[in-house]
Amino acid sequence: MTVTKQDLWSLLEEANNTPMEPIAGLYQWSLNFDAGHTPFTAFLDIIGWSQEQYGVGLYDWKNVQIGYLELDYLGDALKLYADRPQQVTDFFEQILELEAE
Repeated sequence: MTVTKQDLWSLLEEANNTPMEPIAGLYQWSLNFDAGHTPFTAFLDIIGWSQEQYGVGLYDWKNVQIGYLELDYLGDALKLYADRPQQVTDFFEQILELEAE
């Protein structure tokens, strides 16, 4: 059996029409923003993951750049996290791992 490492874009595409679609959508929309201003980073701060992993928040809360569309993506991701916290954490940690490669 051959094991192939999944790439980030395949992972995000495979999330379509699955429960993890809101997380993939939030991440993909966040690619339109500069570091420290992404809705995905805000999500990680709101759920406490950034503080737990790094001891600080990652989002620039002094200069919030979240509009109505970003709030919609963020709201869907937060609702999913409230319902399936471990699945969501596993999924976004996989995204972050692939992003770092």
